[in-house]
Amino acid sequence: MSVAGAAELVATRITSENAAQYVQAGPDAAGGIGDWILSNGSVCAVISGIAHESELSVRGGTLIDLGYCDRADDHYVGAQDLIDSSRDTPVNIERVDGKVGPSSAVIRSFGGQGGVIVETSYRLDSDEPDKLFITKHLTQRDGEPSVALYTSIFFNYYSLVPFVASTIDPSRSNGFVQESFVTRGPTEIATFARTADLIVALSPADADAPITYGWQMVSARRSNADGSVADLPFYALADFSALSFLAITEPFVTGDGADIGLLQLLEVPFTELAAGDEITFEEVLHLAPGADVAGITDRIYTNAAKVDGRVSEGGAVVHVDLNDGTPFTQTTADGRGAFSARLPTGAYALRVVAPGGRELSVPFQVGESDMTLETVDLDAPSRVALPQGSPMRLTFKGLDGTPDPFFGGNLLGAVELRDDSSYRLTGVNQIFLMGTDKDPAFALLPPGKYRVYATRGPEYSLEKVELSVVAGNDTVLNIPKPSVVVETAGFISADFHVHSGPSFDTVMPRAKRVATYLAEGAEVLVATEHETVFDFQPTIDRLEVGDYVATIAGTEITGEVGSDRTPYTLGHANAFPVDAQALAFRRGAFANENRRWREVIADLRARRADSLIQLNHARWDDRFAPGSPAWEEDWSGDRAAYFDHMGVGRSYNAGEILGSDGNRRLIDPDPVTGKRDIDFDAMEVMNGISRESEIALRRDWLSLVSQGEKIVATANSDSHTASQQVGLPRNMIAVEEDTIEAFDEAVFVSAVQQGRVYGTTGPMLEVTLGDKGLGEMVAGGSAELTVKVSSAPWIDASILTISVNGKALRDFPVANGEVVAFKLGFEKDSYVTVEVAGDPGEDYAVVYPEFKPYAFTNPIYVDANSDGVWTAPGLATQ
Repeated sequence: MSVAGAAELVATRITSENAAQYVQAGPDAAGGIGDWILSNGSVCAVISGIAHESELSVRGGTLIDLGYCDRADDHYVGAQDLIDSSRDTPVNIERVDGKVGPSSAVIRSFGGQGGVIVETSYRLDSDEPDKLFITKHLTQRDGEPSVALYTSIFFNYYSLVPFVASTIDPSRSNGFVQESFVTRGPTEIATFARTADLIVALSPADADAPITYGWQMVSARRSNADGSVADLPFYALADFSALSFLAITEPFVTGDGADIGLLQLLEVPFTELAAGDEITFEEVLHLAPGADVAGITDRIYTNAAKVDGRVSEGGAVVHVDLNDGTPFTQTTADGRGAFSARLPTGAYALRVVAPGGRELSVPFQVGESDMTLETVDLDAPSRVALPQGSPMRLTFKGLDGTPDPFFGGNLLGAVELRDDSSYRLTGVNQIFLMGTDKDPAFALLPPGKYRVYATRGPEYSLEKVELSVVAGNDTVLNIPKPSVVVETAGFISADFHVHSGPSFDTVMPRAKRVATYLAEGAEVLVATEHETVFDFQPTIDRLEVGDYVATIAGTEITGEVGSDRTPYTLGHANAFPVDAQALAFRRGAFANENRRWREVIADLRARRADSLIQLNHARWDDRFAPGSPAWEEDWSGDRAAYFDHMGVGRSYNAGEILGSDGNRRLIDPDPVTGKRDIDFDAMEVMNGISRESEIALRRDWLSLVSQGEKIVATANSDSHTASQQVGLPRNMIAVEEDTIEAFDEAVFVSAVQQGRVYGTTGPMLEVTLGDKGLGEMVAGGSAELTVKVSSAPWIDASILTISVNGKALRDFPVANGEVVAFKLGFEKDSYVTVEVAGDPGEDYAVVYPEFKPYAFTNPIYVDANSDGVWTAPGLATQ
C-alpha cells in the first residue's frame, strides 16, 4: 500500500515564499525555512540546512524529517554518520545541493571528517512512491588517518519500536528483542552486533497518523585504488535509544564476515584505507502507513504468497514466527479481525496476542500460492465497565497471586537486554480518565482479583475497592469518584516539565498526555518538548477540556554536542512562554550547540522579555559534593547535568563563592549583552523521583540564594511516558485568582519569577513571615513565622523543618491541619525556608511508587535593618 499524492518531483530549498507548501507536519517534524525538501509527491523528506544544528554536530545537512506528504505522520527524529563509531567525530556537512530529473529528484550533501570525504545522495523516484534511496560515497584522503569503522545512526530515543531482521538469512532475525549497544563499548560488539540487513521501526499504533520505517542496508562495497572490489561486512545494531548499521572498512581475514567475534575484533585496529580507496553504501528507507512490520516486509517479499487470515477479535496483534520460534514479521488485525502478510515458502506459527492477557499460537505451512488461514478464535474477553463523568486515575493491583495488569501496551513483546537487566516496553497498570465522553467505556482484564485505587492528585481523597474478574464475564467497576479533601485557595498547581510526542524522545500522543494530566488533577500544563516549540492549546480545544486545564507554550533547550566552548555540552533548560514559529526550523527553538547559556538567555530575552527560563536537572546525584574524593577529578559529568561540569571540566562548588577560580565562569558577563551563564529565573530542585539529585540540587540552590542569586526553586515531573508520573512533583503558585477560568498567563509567570512558589509531592503548605508570603520581603529584626500543613488522609506529613539562610534550626513534629507559629529573630538580612516530610504509607506507595511525601518553599526574605534593600547573608563559611 502507498499513500497517493501528486506525481511532482521536488528537490529545492525551503524559503519563506514556499514554506507553507513544503514544511512538513507530524510529532517529530523539525524542518523549516532554510532546510531542503525532497519529494516525489508521495513521500516527503527534509534535509537540514548547513546552518542548522543536527543531533551530534553544530552543522546540519542531515535527514531530519521523513513521512508521507500532507499526512502529518513524521516520526523520524534524525540521523548522523560517525567515523570510527565515535559521537565525537560526526561527518560534518559543508554543502548541500538538489536537482530534479525526468523520473527522480535528488538532494546531495558533501562533507567529511578526519581522513575521509563523504558524499551522500538522497533520491526519490516517481515509480517507487514509498522508498527513499540513499547512497553514501566515502573517499580516503591522501596523507590523512585511515578509517576503520563507519557508523550510520538513526536516532530513536525510545520513540519508535525496533524490529531487526535478515532478509538474506531469516533464521538470524531477532525481531523485537534487542541488545543494548549505546551504553556498551566496542569490546562488546560481538554481544550486540547482528548479522542483519533490515531494521524496522514502528510508531505507536495509537498515534494520530501511525507510520513504519524500514531501513535496509542493500550493499557495502570497497573499491580500491588498484581496481579491485570487495564486499564489506556490516552489522545491525538496535536498542531503544538508537538504530545503526556498522560497517568495517576492510573485509575480515578470519571468518566469512557472517559473525563478528574476538578474532575479528582484533583485526579492526589494523583495518585501513589507502589514498584513493573508496567505499559505497547503498541503503533504502521504506515507508508504510500504519504501525506493522508487515507493512515493510510485504514490500521486500512482494513476490511471495499472500497469506490472509482472521482473528475473532479486531485489534489483536499477530506475530508470524518461523517454526523454531524465530520472529519473521508482525501485523495487526483490523477492526473486523482481518490480517494478511506476504510469506516465502516454509513452516510458520501464528502467535496472536490480545488485550486482557490472551495469547494463542497456531502452526501453518505456506506454499507458493496465496492462501487463507482458518479463523483464529480467541477466548471471550473479560470486560470491566469504567466509571464515567469525572476525571480520575485508576491504578490496578493484583491480589492473591494475580499479576498487575497492563493497559496501553503495544503487545509486541519489545525488550532491550542490558548487562545485568532488561527493559521492556509494556503498558502501565493505570487508566487515565478525563471525565468526558472521549474516555474509554471499558477495560479488558485477565481473570483474577484486583484492588483498584481512584485518585485525582494530592488535593483529593483516595478511593479503593476490590474487584473480581471472571473469564469471559462483564463486570462493572463501582468506585466513588475522588473528592476534594484539601483546600488550596490562593494557589494553582503546575508542572513545568512535561513531554509528549513532539519531543524527540517521547511517543505519547498529545491527547493522551492531556488525559494523564487531567486525571492527576494538575491545573497548568507547561509544554516543554525537546528542541521544538509546542503549544497544547489546540489539543485541549479539540478534547473540549479547557475548563479543567490551562496551558503555556514552551520548549526544552537541549544541549547534546560537546564543543570548544562547551566541552561537556550546555545541559538542558526550559523556557516559557515562547511563541511557536510555524515555518521555522524546529518551530523556532533556540540554537544552543557551541554556545554558552548567556548567549541563549540573551536570545530568549530578545524574543520575549517576559519569558521564564528554568535550569533542568543540573545534577543527577550527589557524587561530587564538596570535599568528596571525586571532587578534584577532571570529570566530564552527564551530558545533561549542567552543574556537574559547567563547561570547564570541574563541578560547581557550592561551598565556594561564585567569584572563586572554579566558579567564576558562571558569573562572567557577556561583553555585548551583559548576560551571565547563571542568569536563570528558576532551577529544578526536584526532578521526578530522584532523591539523590534533590540533595545535591538543594545544596546548590541554597548556595546561590545565600550569595544573592534569587533563583526560584521548582519541582517537576520531567515525565515522558505513561509510566512516569506526571504532575508530581508539582509546583503550587500563589495567585489571587486561582481558577482555570480566571487563569492569566502573565500574572502566573510573574508569580513564579517572584518566587511565590512551593514544590510538593503531596503535603500542602500555607506559610507567612509576619504579613509576608513566599518570595516577599519582611522588614525588621524579628517576625512571627506561621505554618499550616495540610494533607489528604492518605498522605503523611509529620515533620516540619525551618531553615534560616540555608541552615536548619531544628525539626518539629506537626499534625495535619495544625497551625504552628514561631518567633524568629535576625541579626542581619536573611531568608527563611520551610520543609515538611512524611513517610509513604501503603496506599501512597501504590499510587506514587518511589516517591515520598515532601514539600519545600521558596524563601521569604528578611530586611533586618529595614533599609529597603536585601543584602545576601553570604555562605555560612564566609
